[in-house]
Amino acid sequence: MTTTKKILFIDDDRDFLNSQSIFFSNHGYDVLTADGAEEALKLLETASPDIMILDLMMEHFDSGFRLGHQIRTNPRFRDVPLVMLSGVASATGRRFDQEAEGLKKWSKLDAFLDKPISARELLKVIEEKTGTARNVHA
Repeated sequence: MTTTKKILFIDDDRDFLNSQSIFFSNHGYDVLTADGAEEALKLLETASPDIMILDLMMEHFDSGFRLGHQIRTNPRFRDVPLVMLSGVASATGRRFDQEAEGLKKWSKLDAFLDKPISARELLKVIEEKTGTARNVHA
């Protein structure tokens, strides 16, 4: 018997949350969503996701980094993969290639990905980080 993996998506874009919820639910995952840092922290009081996908810019331009850092201070989530998504590169042309390693280290992120990203690409990352890689051909 396999256990269903639980994903927490944290993003202030409700359309993104809805589309990810549909896609990943259809791929056998339990999906939780939060539309900001405060809601995510409240949800994490009781929820135990297997992976968390955080947006960088929510309430503030660096909300995702602050939230990731705060999540990592909780021993319950020390080993839960944190993946940061950011639309900064597509919106501004500025990439975090040079800064990403330092920011990943400070916030203890497992991956930093640029938006837009397809659900299939994100699925590959989630499977890799949670050890749930499947032989799915699409």
